[in-house]
Amino acid sequence: MEFNGREVKLGEVADSLTFQITHEVEIKGKKVMQYVGEAEVTMTRPAKPKRCDADGKRVKPIKGKPLRVRLVVSRILDNEGHVLTEWVLLSNVWDVDAKTTALWYYWRWRIESFFKLLKQAGHQLESWQQESGLALTKRLLIASMACVVVWQVAHSELPAAKEIQTFLIKLSGRQMKRSKPVTWSALLAGFWSLLSMLEVIENYSVDELHQFRNLLRKISSAFAKLVPE
Repeated sequence: MEFNGREVKLGEVADSLTFQITHEVEIKGKKVMQYVGEAEVTMTRPAKPKRCDADGKRVKPIKGKPLRVRLVVSRILDNEGHVLTEWVLLSNVWDVDAKTTALWYYWRWRIESFFKLLKQAGHQLESWQQESGLALTKRLLIASMACVVVWQVAHSELPAAKEIQTFLIKLSGRQMKRSKPVTWSALLAGFWSLLSMLEVIENYSVDELHQFRNLLRKISSAFAKLVPE
């Protein structure tokens, strides 16, 4: 990559930029400041496609014309000036200011978190078996509503918010890190358990639930007697 007429690494360019404060953002539940710097660079190295030909051999790098691109570097700093995270973006969009481009990328990760809840960390969307577009849309709307509720609970500043967060985390059965006691996926799992509990309470009496418990004890006890020691 070329910058000011010489071959350099992206990190070197990033360290040489002048940064300006742009927006207040939220990282790991804390409000911090975003700083943005930009520069024009030229990409000169051949592209390295991750694909193989019909014989299974890796395709050779493609040498093309030098590509002029815009480098946008976003740094998130805490109140003491420590860098919490850094995003290095290469873009061919020139008619939007750098602070807006960096903010777009910040919001992109929020969207990715939503996708994560819909997929492997929550609703397991990729395992759904609806066959029509309408059925899939209906389920997607319901799943999205659940994600919105979880997001609201996670970001609520009401006095009872911490209490409901702790309650849902306990229902989820998840073991949480001390550094991150609340996650969206754990809240979603706890929310599902709560809805299941409420449905049980609405459809069965306390006496019926005790009967189920006693029946399960009898079944497990009888099974234990069948198993040889």
